[in-house]
Amino acid sequence: MKPPQMLDYLDFDTSDDSEGLTSLDAMAYAKATQWPALTAEVTQLLAWCSDAFGAPGPLEDGHRWDLDLQLQSDAGDALALHWDALQRQLLAPQAAQQTALQLSLTLSGPDAFAQQLTEQFLGSND
Repeated sequence: MKPPQMLDYLDFDTSDDSEGLTSLDAMAYAKATQWPALTAEVTQLLAWCSDAFGAPGPLEDGHRWDLDLQLQSDAGDALALHWDALQRQLLAPQAAQQTALQLSLTLSGPDAFAQQLTEQFLGSND
């Protein structure tokens, strides 16, 4: 097995439910100078998810994984943030005007999704 691709900004907490679904929650704070690196890290992660499991979407509609992305300015204002799965781009049009940003990311899917993501980016849970 190849070594995991370590993450520098995202630190995940994992929770499981009784229906075999896992949620991985992460938050990252970045100053304006760090935003390109954080964007690259999130893009790498979400591109891997999209390549391995298809486009994100509601699990109850048959998608194999889903995500929730949120972005806030340093002042706490909500900013637009969108993952374009087709173009493999993280779109945050207002980010360049900010001095610092807080990004929140939740990934959810069946246990197999979480296990593969963990092995790929976080190292094995063993």
